[in-house]
Amino acid sequence: MSEVTRTDAAAPDVRRVVMVLSNDAASDPRVEKEARVLASAGREVTIVAWDRSQSHPAHERRDGFDVVRLGPPASHGAGLRNVRLYPRFWDAAAEAVLALDPHVVHCHDTDTIPVGVRVKRLRSQVRLVLDFHELYAESKMIPRSGIKGAAARAAVRLIERRGVRRADAIVFANPGQVGRVAGTGSSDPRVVLVENAPDLARFPQPSRMSEAKDAIQVCFIGKKRDALRLEVLMKAIDGLPQASALLAGDGTAEEEVRRLAEGRDRITTRGRLMYDEIPPLYEDCDVVYAAYDTSFGNYRTHFPVKAMEGMAAGLPVIVSEGTWVAQYVREKGIGFVIDDLDPSSVAGALRQVLDDPAEAKRMGARGRAIVEDSLNWGAAAERLRVAYGRLA
Repeated sequence: MSEVTRTDAAAPDVRRVVMVLSNDAASDPRVEKEARVLASAGREVTIVAWDRSQSHPAHERRDGFDVVRLGPPASHGAGLRNVRLYPRFWDAAAEAVLALDPHVVHCHDTDTIPVGVRVKRLRSQVRLVLDFHELYAESKMIPRSGIKGAAARAAVRLIERRGVRRADAIVFANPGQVGRVAGTGSSDPRVVLVENAPDLARFPQPSRMSEAKDAIQVCFIGKKRDALRLEVLMKAIDGLPQASALLAGDGTAEEEVRRLAEGRDRITTRGRLMYDEIPPLYEDCDVVYAAYDTSFGNYRTHFPVKAMEGMAAGLPVIVSEGTWVAQYVREKGIGFVIDDLDPSSVAGALRQVLDDPAEAKRMGARGRAIVEDSLNWGAAAERLRVAYGRLA
């Protein structure tokens, strides 16, 4: 990175915001929604994104904010094989951020924290916001065993600690994450919860569930990263002729899921979806499947977006035992908790929807009421606006 002169002059405001993102920003609904919120509040927002495929425009104007993309070229889903390329991305991103002369650097996820820390070190008046979408140390990207895994987790936690020490605000996407990042806790005044909650404008009315159902459709709408749990759902449906499933979205397991669905005429698969295509799909569904591989700590703590969208659509949700959201679903009475490796457990939940559609409808209504009250993007966006107001 080229030499940059340090300056300690007091920043007049928090008007210019630069977000740093380690993907290409082609489709990242959470980042886009946050950028729109800040832009609508009068801030000048630029997203500096890592275009690993080098297949998108270097500069793009979108919905009131700018996207600037840079290299180096890299492979998606390469895990630790991309480690040697991260310093090059951090160098390029820090230089791009500094050239934009920001008042705030907003780092999305752990792998962009080094950029924010470097900018903060060079320009101490810049406010640093850390936005944790997930827990990197407990994610699929980090090996779970061996020397490599231990070293990678230690490196991630070191990056997090360095960032947390310098952060002016710390955003979490899931309640279960708070306190799981070193140096944070619910009593930390810097911590703000901004769930990736559904926008009620996209779900103006809950889906209409009838009181009597001869057949039901289960939907899984989102990234397909875990073929095993979707195969368990397929096996449950194999033994339940009144049930069918829609599995929509792309992801690393998309091809495997499509192969597993071949020959199963009650399983429909769809590939990549644009954000606006998602809400209408829930209208033909009766229950939402949101099971994840709980061997990863990241999935044990998160609040699945598809579960929140199911609630917004007024549908009961099915979630994995042993997770934060399982306790939430039980307490709120909004769905079913299953053993996600047991087809009979999944089938049991589906039979309850078939046998007692009135209770399933009540579950959906409870979920919808929660979303209308506080678990919606309008409420989450207001918490983000308030957090930025405190930065000033």
